[in-house]
Amino acid sequence: MPLWRAAPVGDVARKLASALGMPLRVARLVAARGYRDPEEVRRLLTADVPWSHPMDFTDMAAACEQILWTVKRRENIAIIGDYDVDGVSAAAILTSAIRALGGDVSCHIPERVSDGYGFSLRLLEDAKKAGASLIVTVDNGIRAVEAIMAARASGLGVIVTDHHEPGDEVIPDGIPVLHFTRHRDPVSAKRGCGAFVAWKLATQLLAEAPESRREALRAWLMGLAALGTLADMMPLVGENRRLVREGMRGLAVSGRAGWRILCDRARVSRETLTASDVSWRLVPRLNAAGRMAHADLAYRLLMADDEMEATRLADEIEALNERRREAVDAAFAEAASLVEREYGANPAAVVVAGQWPLGVVGLVAARLAQTYGCPAIALADMGDGTLRGSGRAPEGISLLQLLSQCSGFLDHFGGHASAVGCGLAASQLAPFRAALLEAAVREPRTSSNVPMTLADDYLVLSESADELLMWLEKLAPFGPEHEPFQFFVGPVEIARCTPMGGGEHLRLVLTEGDARQEAVWFRAPPAVARDPSGLWAFIVELAPNAWRGVVRPQLRIDRGYRLPRAVSREAFASAFRALRRGPCTLEVLQQRVSSVSADLARDLDSVLETFLELGFAAQKDGLYHVIASEKRDLRDSVAYQSLVRRYLRPISNEGE
Repeated sequence: MPLWRAAPVGDVARKLASALGMPLRVARLVAARGYRDPEEVRRLLTADVPWSHPMDFTDMAAACEQILWTVKRRENIAIIGDYDVDGVSAAAILTSAIRALGGDVSCHIPERVSDGYGFSLRLLEDAKKAGASLIVTVDNGIRAVEAIMAARASGLGVIVTDHHEPGDEVIPDGIPVLHFTRHRDPVSAKRGCGAFVAWKLATQLLAEAPESRREALRAWLMGLAALGTLADMMPLVGENRRLVREGMRGLAVSGRAGWRILCDRARVSRETLTASDVSWRLVPRLNAAGRMAHADLAYRLLMADDEMEATRLADEIEALNERRREAVDAAFAEAASLVEREYGANPAAVVVAGQWPLGVVGLVAARLAQTYGCPAIALADMGDGTLRGSGRAPEGISLLQLLSQCSGFLDHFGGHASAVGCGLAASQLAPFRAALLEAAVREPRTSSNVPMTLADDYLVLSESADELLMWLEKLAPFGPEHEPFQFFVGPVEIARCTPMGGGEHLRLVLTEGDARQEAVWFRAPPAVARDPSGLWAFIVELAPNAWRGVVRPQLRIDRGYRLPRAVSREAFASAFRALRRGPCTLEVLQQRVSSVSADLARDLDSVLETFLELGFAAQKDGLYHVIASEKRDLRDSVAYQSLVRRYLRPISNEGE
């Protein structure tokens, strides 16, 4: 099995490179992702898929009519949001659009601990106090039948806009529902987040606004929809891909004071803003408000136009984000200790509970799922005999489906295939844990013994990466279903290892022959700094690194492996020199190299197989001999990749 996906795509890659005028290395990447038709690749590069029409939501006309009628009557419209960035972005989108129409809007976002998720009876009371005659949910509401019924009984109109999975609850007739289950193309619509649905509604509403107001808002609202899409980690294919690419431009040029100051606090340049900046530096800050205090802070920051107010809110959110980091680190350390003690190695699923802030358990669950490669649920002890928390699952496993098999132990649950929220009585923890584990064991999973590709392609340190980075930026943005391209680097040595961020991160100088390249490793395993000697292999991403106005490619390490010297290129060179001494059998060649290295003699069959595959040598009548050939990289050989795979020793945060 090749180490990287691009190993078997040579012919297809050459055709794509010729048809599109792209470098062969870039063509290898897209061919390895399954692209065969040049027109498909052109669409990938341009992201110019047609926009779906807002009226594809079958209840869109009814929803718009109700909102416009309420605006005309000058009555209050209550927006019911959610406490994550998707919900906050959706609330900001719809509030901005209705205000552009001259409407009176109040926004109500639940507090995570006291209110729980979504539209509730308490939020209904808040809306009534604000004088609302119409309630519009964003990023929630598809399961809020009790609150919807109560609102109707009180004489209020209700519109539901949501993207979460529906339950068994039935929303009463006459309630407009903008949801993928009520869309002309439910399969593609299901890829949209809550902010995407709100943006479609806002787009249709603004058709009634003066053109000057509509144009002033267009880029900003698209940017907010892109923000929600990235925050909720929606698939970056099709319309979502175009939305994020064009929405990033809106976020880059927006004049909103709150967004500008948020970028300043995160040390993010809006001129070079990327989807990665949004996902990893801005979204966590906005989410920190809802995790550690109240998401209303994030909503008000996105809506802020006053510089002083925006500065105050951004500073408050920055402090909350620092508290969030500390709380997540402490909770994860405790949760990982519980997993090691209660589950042992290779669990099928994990459930842990502790005295942790409710706002961080989703992040803890995500780290657990990544660390152990299985569904993980982290629960916060609420101190009243109940547990509430979040779960995450690796790609290909539906945690929502697993929970449905254990629903008898839960007070409530909901969410997506890969991310859920749930609650239960503390007394039900043990039976719930056992039931989830049993359900996960029954779930078909890929055997860990099956060798998997580790990267999209390999990277040579001696080659300039500037052109490759330029093409990768054309292929961006990256996310679910269009993951960042990853490269195998190695065998290399670590010439210098410098701690950063209090020792949590590392800046490395890697050497490959005479070539040197700098790399960074965020949250690096402590074992690397303790002993960086020997040969290494790394899985890296190539990212732009701006310093004093100059942008250079930078290697960002995702994971690392130790390697013995037997697979070094110097060892292959020694074997080749020994073969050049004259035709010989395998046994004779082993004698020739045994003085060089016992390891090399042991692996000589794989070395010879590599030479044969690359055309460096031939075999005739049982004798191996060198032949004239063009220069090729050892890593082009699957035999070489198999040899490297044999010796890879993963380095984890727990050690080697």
